[in-house]
Amino acid sequence: MADTLTVTIQVIQAIAVLVLGIGLILLARAVLRAKHSLDRLDKALETLTHDARPVMDRARAIGENLNFIAMSVRKEVDRVGETIELANQRLEDAIDSAEERVQELGALIDVVQGEVQDTLLTATSTIRGIRTGARMLRRRGRNDNEDDEPEDE
Repeated sequence: MADTLTVTIQVIQAIAVLVLGIGLILLARAVLRAKHSLDRLDKALETLTHDARPVMDRARAIGENLNFIAMSVRKEVDRVGETIELANQRLEDAIDSAEERVQELGALIDVVQGEVQDTLLTATSTIRGIRTGARMLRRRGRNDNEDDEPEDE
């Protein structure tokens, strides 16, 4: 029995060594395949990097151009804004000046109107005084004539 047990253990050990050896061979093949796949992936990445470099350089140049254009547009927009602000300020100044002139003209018209009214009142008063004086002179002249006539009789 000891012989059979020893033989059985040796057979199991041989099978285990054989299974372990087959496993190691399969593991080595899997590692080789993985290494081969990684090598192909590495070559593909190198090719992609090599091919992408000009695209990246061109994209960088386009980005720099867009940045330059954006800065130019921003500068022009700022200049237009300043021009509009300056024009708006000048327009406000012109409106203020025109408003002052209109107020001064209104004051002048008020003064002229007062002077014209005073002159017209003075002229009207003078004309009335002349008319009244003329009437009185006429009446006096008639009265003098009437006084003269009876004396002649």
